[in-house]
Amino acid sequence: MDKTKLVYFLPVIAGICWGSVGVFVRFLSAGGLDNYTIVCTRMIVSTIILALFILVTNRENFKIPKKAIPVLIVGAVVGSSYMNVVYNVAILHLHLALSSVLIGLFALWALFLGRIFFGEKITRYKVVCIIVALVGVVLVTGALEKTDFGTLSLYGLFMGIMCGIMYAVNGVTTRVLSDWGMKASTINFWYFFIGAISLLPLCNWGQVATYLSNEPVTGTLWLIGQSFVCMIFPYVIFTIALRNMEIAVAGTLELVEPAAALMWGLVLFGEVPTPLMVVGVVVVIVAIAATMRTPNKRMKSPDAGAPPSEQAPALE
Repeated sequence: MDKTKLVYFLPVIAGICWGSVGVFVRFLSAGGLDNYTIVCTRMIVSTIILALFILVTNRENFKIPKKAIPVLIVGAVVGSSYMNVVYNVAILHLHLALSSVLIGLFALWALFLGRIFFGEKITRYKVVCIIVALVGVVLVTGALEKTDFGTLSLYGLFMGIMCGIMYAVNGVTTRVLSDWGMKASTINFWYFFIGAISLLPLCNWGQVATYLSNEPVTGTLWLIGQSFVCMIFPYVIFTIALRNMEIAVAGTLELVEPAAALMWGLVLFGEVPTPLMVVGVVVVIVAIAATMRTPNKRMKSPDAGAPPSEQAPALE
């Protein structure tokens, strides 16, 4: 396969990893941690792991240009840490299926933001791929099979829509920082560091102490595992993807996340999907396959930096 096409798999892999968030939340919640504490500890541990990686590989990667500071703050606080907080609020006020659909709209927001900030074309093909993927997401979440969504909360709807927008903002800031030559590990270290600080007031350290005292080995492994699988690995490879493709394309490919969550539930918890959910998985896969046929103009264009042969993805 053409090397320029292999990069398309990075957002898909990131989406599969992010689809496992519910697995870690389920186990950590059973250990007594609330949602905010789970998110905060995830970012703190991720910060420590990436810091150690940079210390071992190249300490120069801690350095950032002054102009990057405000962009990093926006990406960390708006597009990373509090995006997770807003997501938690959304699911508290809406049915989980509806929340997933609203958050999945980030692919559309990414399409518009990509046009505004980077001049990326809004083509009929891109729009169709996004719509097909979103239809698949709707089916995967079981939204069409729900007869009772409870009282529809306008506040919940607002927070769900905001979460999708904040998700897209993360893509914009990441793309800007990448275009300035910052490495994936550097960008995400500062995202996690700034985000962790912003979430400290919401973290319940008493819950963490109790959890680790009851399950010192298992608890530590779960905290490290969620940081690597749900934060470090997917965020780094998604950053590499954004460096090499348009935001809307990466956003559409990442919509595999709900389908991946469904598969994780089936494999680990024996949660059997309904026929419509299975159809939704197929629809999402079709949309992703169609998106992968999009010409990768970003890697091939002169203003994309080095030619593809010199753009080999690197963790640093």
